[in-house]
Amino acid sequence: MKKDSRLSPRIVCLLLVLLLIPTSNVAGASTGQPDSISLSFPTPQRGYVLSLYDCAAKTCAALRSTGNAGSSWNVVPIPSQLSRRLLLESWGTYGTTYATLTVHFADAKNGWIYGTVPAPVTSTTASPNSVSRLWSTHDGGKTWQQVRLDPLSLTAGVVQMATHGAWTYLFGGSNTGGAYLLGTRSNVDQWSSKSSARMGMPAGGTQLVGSFTFAGSKGWFVAGNDRGFAANARLLPNGSWGAWNGPSFKDFGSSFTPIDAVTNRVLLAEGQSAGIVYPPASSVPSGWNNEASWLFISYDAGTTFKPLRKISSTYQGSYYSIVPGLPAAPVPGTILHQQASNSSYHLVRSTNWGRTWSVVLNDPVSQVLFTSRSTGFALVKERSSQATFSLFRTIDAGSHWNIVTV
Repeated sequence: MKKDSRLSPRIVCLLLVLLLIPTSNVAGASTGQPDSISLSFPTPQRGYVLSLYDCAAKTCAALRSTGNAGSSWNVVPIPSQLSRRLLLESWGTYGTTYATLTVHFADAKNGWIYGTVPAPVTSTTASPNSVSRLWSTHDGGKTWQQVRLDPLSLTAGVVQMATHGAWTYLFGGSNTGGAYLLGTRSNVDQWSSKSSARMGMPAGGTQLVGSFTFAGSKGWFVAGNDRGFAANARLLPNGSWGAWNGPSFKDFGSSFTPIDAVTNRVLLAEGQSAGIVYPPASSVPSGWNNEASWLFISYDAGTTFKPLRKISSTYQGSYYSIVPGLPAAPVPGTILHQQASNSSYHLVRSTNWGRTWSVVLNDPVSQVLFTSRSTGFALVKERSSQATFSLFRTIDAGSHWNIVTV
């Protein structure tokens, strides 16, 4: 007997209902432009971009990887627990103008995602509620495991991660005021203390931030906030971190700033007065007490820093803004930093150690990362977008930038 291939009226009605459901109400449907919030490049060719996006009035995340310096991208699974957590809050509530999650990969197999995620609201918590989390993968993202922070005394969460050689390092803090620099071989999560240097938490002010920088076998670490430096350490030959006085300009009452290693002897930083400490005028650069911003340079691997160039007489725009990866010096003499002017921001570049500057991006950047002397990536807030950051790439040491489709 011939089988009837016609659809039953019940199935037809069901298909019509499904077709009439708006896609914005389907869980996981993207209704907004992806917001690239963090990027990591363990090699010049291999990189990862973590993005957030609006999915049916909730928040979703996507992780993508490239093996050819951004020419093409592949989807990488993210932790299932992270996906469930993000669905607890709407896109607008969780935040679209600042990075609440960070991705870091040591290589193609070993990576981490860390930051603050939504948590269920209870009678003893605030609304909305949030918690600090850390996840790791050691098989390229096929599986993820949560790394418990309480046993590591990191109840306040992970602040910054970095990889150098076979070791991956993290810096984080506790809710009781302690700060810790831990390390592990990158292919496992066997975290232990790796610093004999004094670590501290700011007594107040803006959120704690940190920065690692490496050049050859040498490395430097600094942490702090708008009120100053809270931690400084120098990489030792055995892979641990030892005491270092930190950048000498911090004694002028400088706000925290990242440091960029131009070579294993030359370090660069952008300093600005915190407006709290006012040393004698003879000991500081001209205009320092008026919140002038200066580039400082060290020629002795960080033992001393000297004023190199004044880059503003008084600070304009918001009071304090740290961009991971800036200032950047991909080539000796070439410097990039974010310039504030009348509450707007521009990425500017100099090829003569800061004597003259040119605008290379008219929009704010939230992260800059150079993978070689010529190739670099930046997360850029385009004026045409609502509040999202897109990925841009340069192949000429920051002179020109083009958007990259992820």
